[in-house]
Amino acid sequence: MYAFFKGKIDKIYSNRIILDVNDIGYEIYIPESDIYTLNIGEMVKIYTYLHVREDEMKLFGFKSSESLEFFKKLITVSGVGPKAAIGIISKVDTESLCVAIATENIAALKSVPGIGPKMAQKIIFELKDKVLKEKVDEIQNKVKEKINPNIEEATTALEVLGYTQKQIKEVLEKIDIKDDSVEDIIRKVLKQMQKM
Repeated sequence: MYAFFKGKIDKIYSNRIILDVNDIGYEIYIPESDIYTLNIGEMVKIYTYLHVREDEMKLFGFKSSESLEFFKKLITVSGVGPKAAIGIISKVDTESLCVAIATENIAALKSVPGIGPKMAQKIIFELKDKVLKEKVDEIQNKVKEKINPNIEEATTALEVLGYTQKQIKEVLEKIDIKDDSVEDIIRKVLKQMQKM
């Protein structure tokens, strides 16, 4: 419902802040690790999650969207509520938590106050696949970013000249075109085609 709030910090408590957004004060529970970095009067952007129960509504907030996303994953684990999840994130950064879950490092999770061996195993069991899939997707996206974006345009132009995608792909795999322009790619492919 609320993706984030931008406002001025009005008050800071041990586990929450009051954020003044256009003269409305929002009480937002945030990790201790984030609280230490904040100052009264500072303008901040806080990524939020609204937790609704029959008897209460609470806003939980984070300085980074990555922490918020990890918090959302944690509360999907049966037995881990928002209070426990924010406690976990307060003690260990999300990067280390991801590594601990992916490598099934129960000892690292048990070192967080409030997490016993059973809870550590449950967190690993329920989140390992999600964490690993996310990392694989992240790596694939980084690989895609490194691929020369001109390849697609050059391929289309070569198809217009009568070459098949299969022929073009075979040649592209043999030549170095990492930072080449569309024209250079076409020139190199045609040169290679003549040798075949």
